[in-house]
Amino acid sequence: AMLDASGAGEARLPLAPFLDELRALGLDNLLVHGTERLPGGSTFFALFGLPHRPRPRHAYFFELLLPHLHLALQRVGQQQRQARAGALARPVSAREMEILHWVREGKSNEEIGLILGISGLTVKNHLQRLYRLLGVSNRAHAIARGMALHLFEQPLPPLARAA
Repeated sequence: AMLDASGAGEARLPLAPFLDELRALGLDNLLVHGTERLPGGSTFFALFGLPHRPRPRHAYFFELLLPHLHLALQRVGQQQRQARAGALARPVSAREMEILHWVREGKSNEEIGLILGISGLTVKNHLQRLYRLLGVSNRAHAIARGMALHLFEQPLPPLARAA
């Protein structure tokens, strides 16, 4: 709907009390638009205090933009819900964290094994457990998931720090 300082616009009658309040606050020119109730929720967007009186063309473009804003807002909410739900089934062990640190540094399984004093096959086994825990299938994805979970912000184990 397009609302302006005069109160003209398609939504004048149902919103008349609100327009008076907005005018009293110095918010004369505004564009508002919302969605109907949708499965992902509904949204309402308002542009307050526009520098010029909105014209029908502005309302038209705002109406075209709204579905994209609605979807973007839904995606942000979904990502936040996934991040909260993305908590790990168990904490990452100190050894797994050491290995993930060295994977991030670009070391091979054999190199990590030499640094940690274990075999490359043991490193591979730890990585497989770590992949299952993080819900990933490769080294790059494990690093990205570790970053998303802020695992690298934790202090490194002493051995990883020394090498």
